[in-house]
Amino acid sequence: MSEDNKSLVNQYIAAGDPRISEGCVEKLSHSQDPLIRRRIAENPSTPLPILLELLNDEHSEVRLGVSFNPVVQRPFLDELVHDSSVDVRYGLAENPTLPLDLIQELIEDENPYVAQRARRTYNRLASISWAA
Repeated sequence: MSEDNKSLVNQYIAAGDPRISEGCVEKLSHSQDPLIRRRIAENPSTPLPILLELLNDEHSEVRLGVSFNPVVQRPFLDELVHDSSVDVRYGLAENPTLPLDLIQELIEDENPYVAQRARRTYNRLASISWAA
């Protein structure tokens, strides 16, 4: 493995570590590699100002990563449900931790693939709650 690849692997691992320092989060949130930025977006230790910055990242996978952060606040999810990227909305539509009202909103999405995925997620969650 080349030194560059080792460095990227180490950055990727560090970006997902919940014990990462705030300075390291700040540095890695500006990485040129969108996979590193996505890991920072998913990390529950990432401060809200950095999450807000990543919410507007040019790469859809980074924005989607924000939605998988367990401490992300509702206004972030509200914004992502209306993201211009079909990939972001599709990823949200298959996220079973998304609030049900947002999944219902995605059922009405203009993209039929997003709408269908949201419908399947909603039905799966509804069947689980009825069975419980």
